[in-house]
Amino acid sequence: MKIISGGAWLMMLVACSPAPSDVRDLAKQTPTEAVPLVAGIDASSGSLAGLRIGMTKDQLFAAGNPIIKRSVMQEGDEYIVMDVSLPDGLVVECWFDQGRIEKLRTISEGLLDEKGVGVGSTLVALKAAYPDGRLVPGNEDGRRYANFVNRSRVVFEMDMAGLPQACFHDESKECEVHPNLRVHGVVLYSGPST
Repeated sequence: MKIISGGAWLMMLVACSPAPSDVRDLAKQTPTEAVPLVAGIDASSGSLAGLRIGMTKDQLFAAGNPIIKRSVMQEGDEYIVMDVSLPDGLVVECWFDQGRIEKLRTISEGLLDEKGVGVGSTLVALKAAYPDGRLVPGNEDGRRYANFVNRSRVVFEMDMAGLPQACFHDESKECEVHPNLRVHGVVLYSGPST
């Protein structure tokens, strides 16, 4: 009798379960899974254009935006990166670690933080918005970088073409930077930058 009732219970469970396509449609309609897309950079909530740090791949797909998946090698580690195309030509890179977004990055203009700065903003605007922030140029394992950091989760990547080569050779030396140096990209991390 146990075998028959167990088998009947299993058949009822399968019959009442939604088909895989129904699950996908349900996820698109479920308010807790859907992500409202609001253009902006919000360090306090860890979101960029409505996409947020900690989202799973399923939550990202549930938003219904076109996505291109790629693999990126960085500092000896392989990362899954999903490029999400949003309205108005905005593209956000979603970097995954252990199945969740750990970093968001964009080089698209149009996303601004609560102080009105984003891609295309000048160094002057960054310093006015974040007086305690600082420009950190350097060279790590042959990879040059120039970032404006302000002890938040947001890092503003600067246009390195606008910096003299001396800035990348001796980090202890003060380098001369043109005040109209512009933000090339915005990165939002899971934790604060230093």
